[in-house]
Amino acid sequence: MSQLFFFHGLESGPHGSKYHLMKAVHPELQAPDFQGMDLAQRLAVAEQETRGLSGVTLVGSSFGGLLAARLYSLYPERFKSLLLLAPAVHTEAGDRVSEMPPASRVRVIHGNADEVVPHDKVADFCKRFGIQLITVADSHRLAAEGSQDMILSALSDIYSTRN
Repeated sequence: MSQLFFFHGLESGPHGSKYHLMKAVHPELQAPDFQGMDLAQRLAVAEQETRGLSGVTLVGSSFGGLLAARLYSLYPERFKSLLLLAPAVHTEAGDRVSEMPPASRVRVIHGNADEVVPHDKVADFCKRFGIQLITVADSHRLAAEGSQDMILSALSDIYSTRN
């Protein structure tokens, strides 16, 4: 059975609205609490949480998306797929992401009116790895109904994939 993890952003907690949205459809969803931690501390906790696992799907929101991408880059053998939601890959740490899953196993969703993470920087990140960027009419929080539908659809695509 695949494992499913949600990594929350800087200003949210492990059980925010995105968590509840996905948990309703995927009750096996796990969400470590990274509140108050910097990237190095989050990486240490996430490494421990996923140690010994394989076939894991990670969902990362904002800073959690950066964490998911960095963790995959460090331990690709553990992970099957990634869903990155407005990922904070516009940072120097984002530049250190050296590897991503094949394009068929990654989804990146970003709002065209994101006021926190620049859309063009996420587009550049996606181009670097040959990943399609799914742009939605929304802000950084991706709280619009259409965005939430897209999140669930994208998660279904990559989580159920058997490759």
